[in-house]
Amino acid sequence: MGTEAKNKVFLSINTEKDQSKLEKRLLITLQRAGFGLSLQPGVSKDSVEAAIHSSACSIHFIGKKHFENSDGISMSEYHFNEARKKIEKDSNYKTFIWVPGKFDDSDADKKQLDFINRLQHHLSNNMILSRVPSAIQFVEDVRLILDQQEKKSYPATPADVFLICNQTDEKEAARIQTMLSGILNFTKLIITQDADIDYEEFAAQQMNVSGLSVVYYKNASDWALPFIQQIWKKVGGAAANSPILFISDASVAENDLKKFTAPKVTSFNLPIELIPLEIKVQFDALKK
Repeated sequence: MGTEAKNKVFLSINTEKDQSKLEKRLLITLQRAGFGLSLQPGVSKDSVEAAIHSSACSIHFIGKKHFENSDGISMSEYHFNEARKKIEKDSNYKTFIWVPGKFDDSDADKKQLDFINRLQHHLSNNMILSRVPSAIQFVEDVRLILDQQEKKSYPATPADVFLICNQTDEKEAARIQTMLSGILNFTKLIITQDADIDYEEFAAQQMNVSGLSVVYYKNASDWALPFIQQIWKKVGGAAANSPILFISDASVAENDLKKFTAPKVTSFNLPIELIPLEIKVQFDALKK
């Protein structure tokens, strides 16, 4: 799903003349956060089904007032029911319901309280009810949940050593693996240009089941340094499950200048014939 589609929201709030301060704040916060709206407040209900169909999720503001629709239920209840139908057809669809802060029902409409009661009894796993007081906090929670949903799951194989390199250095990486074959259990990731793979996510998932991870480069120095910086953050930095070796091939003179110093990361600049030995030494040290 592209960024534009992922950020498209069906927003259920009242028309402008009936909007509370919190509703206005929610609308502005969503827009500032880069979310697009598949339905503007006030559009007739005939457009609701199409708008929900084209959205990545729905967001429902639930206030204290009951604004009745012509069919006897409020527009907000109609929106909720349509979102529920969408979830029944699409298990990935999310519905976020915001009832801000502590709900004081002393001045709430009875019909609205009845709707809230029905809503709470029809929540499914794809519906998230939030009572946070701040629109900013609510929108940030929505973003985090949607981002987590977008993560792909890649096949991760437990291994002693996980070797990562750019396709530019694939030949040399194969030589390193061959020299350690039969001694250590290897898995390898070759990063190629224009592939439809989230390499950082792939690598992070594999690192979590590997004893030792190695980022190797000879000619791909422009790729290697930004990659190790990003992947270190992604696997938790100092809290990473396993150590990372950042190894450059000493046959390229400039490689000695590109080091990355951080907790759980050790940098080496070595001739290729010594790299397998260093990997073995570092792996054996983990057992002590």
